[in-house]
Amino acid sequence: MKNLLRHRWTISITLLTILALSGCGQKPDESAKVPPSSEYGASTSTTAPSPVTATATSPGKDTTTKTSSTEGTLSAEAQKLGTKPEGETTCPSKAPVKGVVTQKRGNIYRAPKSPDYEKVKPSICFADVATAEKAGFSAPK
Repeated sequence: MKNLLRHRWTISITLLTILALSGCGQKPDESAKVPPSSEYGASTSTTAPSPVTATATSPGKDTTTKTSSTEGTLSAEAQKLGTKPEGETTCPSKAPVKGVVTQKRGNIYRAPKSPDYEKVKPSICFADVATAEKAGFSAPK
């Protein structure tokens, strides 16, 4: 009987160790890494995290949220040709085409007559489709 209990205990500990080491298949957080120069009391410097874009989960609908810092994700050409959005989901009347920066689908634009246009949160706005395409944005597929 003692052997059976010892065997179960060993299996339980082994499984818990495997689960703990696997980390549920998640990638480690980049901000948790400590640079080598910071060991043993050396000074550290911090860098700003890269902007994150959350995308919609339902297929066919693009309700991409705005990045926390669109300045770093937009090309210089796009910044030159476009204008900043007025609100979270609105563009100025002189620039009604919404440009959205996404990680999965790249830079896409939404014209005013597009499905779900009202829900799309633009990163930048353009005067027309041609200007959006010139800035490197394309129509959604």
